[in-house]
Amino acid sequence: MKKMWGVLLLVMGVAMFVTIPSKARQIQEIRELSGGAVMMMKGCFYIISVLLIGGGLQKIRGKKSD
Repeated sequence: MKKMWGVLLLVMGVAMFVTIPSKARQIQEIRELSGGAVMMMKGCFYIISVLLIGGGLQKIRGKKSD
């Protein structure tokens, strides 16, 4: 079950990583945000996606973190 959870985390992290540029563009058009705010938002989303990918890989490898 842990491996399946790890695969799901990994897939969601990769999917989020790939869709960040288009979603940030959509949010910028709707909200009319400044360039700095968009960069901050993208940075936070990239950090979240990297954490998802790392957590998924850790679950797949079977490391004891629980």
